[in-house]
Amino acid sequence: MAVFVVMVKDFEDEDRVVYFYGPNENTMGRIEYDKKHGVINQISPIESNDFADDFFFKRAGRRLSRLIMRENYNFVDRTTIES
Repeated sequence: MAVFVVMVKDFEDEDRVVYFYGPNENTMGRIEYDKKHGVINQISPIESNDFADDFFFKRAGRRLSRLIMRENYNFVDRTTIES
């Protein structure tokens, strides 16, 4: 099964960074990284009967972790996850 997740930065300030995430730009949830507490939180899930939010949320969370750990907190404006 092919996987495609798109993430688009909503905003970033000194306290947090927020991304939209989902299978396409019409079906998206929101995820944040709380910079002060070092925690990833879901703000709103994907609301769709066709796509399981948990599947996309977990992958978006992993990508945020990668941006933090491997990319030295370089929160890009847009990224995708493809496999």
